[in-house]
Amino acid sequence: MAEAAMIETVSREMTRRDLPQVLNMSRENMAHIIFTSWGVEWRDEDLLRILLEPSAFTEVLEADGRIIAYYSVDVRNDNLFINSIQVLRGYQGLGLGGEMMQRIEAIAHARGLLAIELWVQITNREATRFYRHTGYKLISRQGNNYLMRKVLEGPYRRPSEPPTQDRCNY
Repeated sequence: MAEAAMIETVSREMTRRDLPQVLNMSRENMAHIIFTSWGVEWRDEDLLRILLEPSAFTEVLEADGRIIAYYSVDVRNDNLFINSIQVLRGYQGLGLGGEMMQRIEAIAHARGLLAIELWVQITNREATRFYRHTGYKLISRQGNNYLMRKVLEGPYRRPSEPPTQDRCNY
């Protein structure tokens, strides 16, 4: 984590002109994982469909005028869903993933959502370890993916406390 402080990043909402860098980063990180999990080639169109969904929010992190990380989220039911989260090779392991997970959690809290969810390919063991380290638990398996969830607590939601009931005295 200490090394991440050495990287000065600027975060901002993704624009269409960012798509080539975002797609290249995702393809570089995920093509092999998609192929080993599903036996299919990476398709930029699949990610574009997700990123260009009107309800999706995507933020990029830049360093030296270059996109080095991004995440995309969407609200589904009472949960914030992580569509994609990527860090450019060469910048992985410097705390940027943790920084983005904190930003994602802040979005969920600000919206009063109950949990954060994501799908991860079974063969992506490094990502699965990272998500577990940040508080996510395996919920279910569908094909070659795990559904992982982090239930939010804090001032916005306290599941350990029973709901209060108003009593009416007539």
